[in-house]
Amino acid sequence: MKLLTVFPSEIRGGAEEYSLTIAKAAVKKGWEVDAAFPQTENTESLIKDFRETGISYHNFNIAPVDGKHFKLFREHIPHCYKTFSLLKKVKPDVVHLTVPWPFWCFDTLVTCAVLNIPTVVVFQLFSGHFHYSKLRLKAYQWAYSRHQKWIAISNNNRSFVSESLKIPEEEIPVIYNGAKTSSEFLNYSSEDTLFLRNRVRQEIGLNADDIILLTVGRLHFQKGYQDLVEVILPIIKEFPDAKFVWVGEGDKREYLVKKIQKYQLNNHVILLGYRKDVPRLLKAADLFVFPTYFEGGQSFVVSEAMAHDLPIITSDASGIPEIIDNKIHGLLFPKGDQEKLKQGILWALKNPEAMQKMSKNAVSRVQNFSEKKMIEKTLEIVENLSNN
Repeated sequence: MKLLTVFPSEIRGGAEEYSLTIAKAAVKKGWEVDAAFPQTENTESLIKDFRETGISYHNFNIAPVDGKHFKLFREHIPHCYKTFSLLKKVKPDVVHLTVPWPFWCFDTLVTCAVLNIPTVVVFQLFSGHFHYSKLRLKAYQWAYSRHQKWIAISNNNRSFVSESLKIPEEEIPVIYNGAKTSSEFLNYSSEDTLFLRNRVRQEIGLNADDIILLTVGRLHFQKGYQDLVEVILPIIKEFPDAKFVWVGEGDKREYLVKKIQKYQLNNHVILLGYRKDVPRLLKAADLFVFPTYFEGGQSFVVSEAMAHDLPIITSDASGIPEIIDNKIHGLLFPKGDQEKLKQGILWALKNPEAMQKMSKNAVSRVQNFSEKKMIEKTLEIVENLSNN
């Protein structure tokens, strides 16, 4: 079996980590795997991780062009040609195409259909009902009929894919993004956990008694950081030991730094940038805060926080309520509601025992959304498609 995994992203985020996870699992099965995506400063570490797994990398820039004028010649024809050349070079048995945004990857998806190459298309982010031109919609539906299987990552995600692209919901399987639990922490005793908590605090310049409120995600409008920065001041007035630790990079960094400086929060907000040791941080934190406006499904990092027994407060965006019941597995608040976000964080800090009970429930709940199940179901679809 020769698998080609493709995505158009110029950054490293959840959708890109997903592609890497599936590719690694395919290698473990003994498959030959190639990966194709843009080479940028933000994907250099991703390229390295693919190559270290024994996966052949191809520089493949199919990111959408800016603006809407002359897209036929600036985007569609070049992207079709690039895809055609890549497919002729690699000669895959199956293509695994990760779509990070509804209008992306159209040309690659259609080119795979023209060549009638079995293609598994995973829609990682469909934040609402999108409207396509009649011509584009017909092209999508024709491509779907040409040896393709489309996957959604939540029921919420599937309903938007179905409504937007006019494909029956029952034909689109749902495979939730699976939680990744580091085996290193599975057998940690309370003493081990305490040692890790203190060590992480020392590494990032905090005191042993500081309360870590961890957030992981791109510094982007989508993730709701602009709301979180607005509620920190009243929270630290009641809990002066609260420290907000943010993991991730993005185009909102400069805006957030200015806000942090304006509100004099430098001693309470720590921007760590991109980190490869997120499981350590999850295990060492006291509360996971996720004010996202929309996700493709429930978000990888929410599932990982659940798996690492970390109490959670998150917005009710997208597919998150499909895996977290409010006040059973964590706290939910209406997306974009700064007042409810603030109240939720304060309640969580005032009721640590109740939050710990929810986190224990979440550990059991997230077993239904494991990385293992995600991999098994996805690769099963890949195999079945290649054999038909």
